[in-house]
Amino acid sequence: MSDYDQSKISFSAIKKEDKAKQKPIFTKPLAKYRRVTQIVHVPRVTKCPRCENTSLQDTKRKQDEKIQIDLVFSKNGIRKSVIKYVSPYVRCKSCKSTFKSIEFSGNGRPALYGLGFKVWVVYQRVSMRLPYRSISRMIEDTFNEKMNLSAVMCSLGDVAPAYAVAEEQIIKKLLVSRFLHVDETQVNIDHFNQYIWVITDGKHVVYKFTKTREASFIHDFLSTYKGVLIADFYPGFDSLQCMHQKCLVHIIRDLNNDLWSNPFDDELTKFVHEVKNLFFQIMEGVQKYGLKQRNLSQFYKAVAIFYGNTIDDHSYQSSLCSKYQERFIKYRESLFTFLGQDGIPWHNNPAENALRAIILQLDISRILHESVIADYLTLLSIKQTCKVQKKSFLRFLLSGQQDVDFFKDTKLRKPLRGGRGYGYRPAPE
Repeated sequence: MSDYDQSKISFSAIKKEDKAKQKPIFTKPLAKYRRVTQIVHVPRVTKCPRCENTSLQDTKRKQDEKIQIDLVFSKNGIRKSVIKYVSPYVRCKSCKSTFKSIEFSGNGRPALYGLGFKVWVVYQRVSMRLPYRSISRMIEDTFNEKMNLSAVMCSLGDVAPAYAVAEEQIIKKLLVSRFLHVDETQVNIDHFNQYIWVITDGKHVVYKFTKTREASFIHDFLSTYKGVLIADFYPGFDSLQCMHQKCLVHIIRDLNNDLWSNPFDDELTKFVHEVKNLFFQIMEGVQKYGLKQRNLSQFYKAVAIFYGNTIDDHSYQSSLCSKYQERFIKYRESLFTFLGQDGIPWHNNPAENALRAIILQLDISRILHESVIADYLTLLSIKQTCKVQKKSFLRFLLSGQQDVDFFKDTKLRKPLRGGRGYGYRPAPE
């Protein structure tokens, strides 16, 4: 059996020694074959950065060049633009040093991918929920550019800081809203279970992430809030110094699940029937009058009758009935806050709908990365705010504005190259 490796039947690929004999396949470098559509000459330096002498002269040294790939957005489509930035070298007569434009070096040097290109990548990731590999493959198929996965991920980090003010504007408007919906969900971030929180008032949405489910984050975030907090029965919300409205959908869902699991518990069946009669009356009033305090306040009498007949001074044999009795006693005030104020919802559906964006992304990506999660959530907050206000997330990013409320979503009338901050901008003196 010493010659087994040579005698066995194998359908493996070409042997390594045979591969070494093969000639390497020549691939054309993309940069060499890009057609430049625009040339931008960087302004010549007028003062030496070392000695501050203004007596400068041109040199015979070859000019420094930088290619930037960007996208131009118009009403009818997108086209790729290749811009060449050219920076001349100058020589100081005093200190004899040779240098190029300061704005063309270091952080001021134009990036390979322009803002318009990065915004398009962000749109594919945040709005279309595409995986990074799919975005990279689409870029190669559509624009004939090879953008590696790290560059795709870095696009979020390059774009998000430019819209940090937009997120701050959303948070400011949330903190002065009459009511807020709050919820959280567990997510897989770099193979560890962490939590993403959502805060919304139905017109603005913001997402934040924490490593644990401790309520200290939400306490700090809402430390100055004085409106009505609409949430589930998570105990961490109870100590917040504001009015509360517990989500009635959660308690209805729990009652229905326990009723389904315990069909022979007659006491629970009767208890659920009493709760149903109370909620049915209130929901009929909501459908007829809307969330108006002058119409809904009449149901305080029905709530008092329900507590007198079903909750207060009642002894139940069923452990489930006793559990719900304690819950109704503990949250007596916060279950029916919406009856005494105008326009306060009785459910937490807006927060749960906002969390669906995270859940759908997880179904596709399976895992999120901590290195980009903060930037991703900043952009997702803006995207979801645009969605609930029925505005275009892509056009908002291209506009360069920082307030979604004041953004007028109109169709593009003229081509836009990445909105505000596009291309080369000289550094201020």
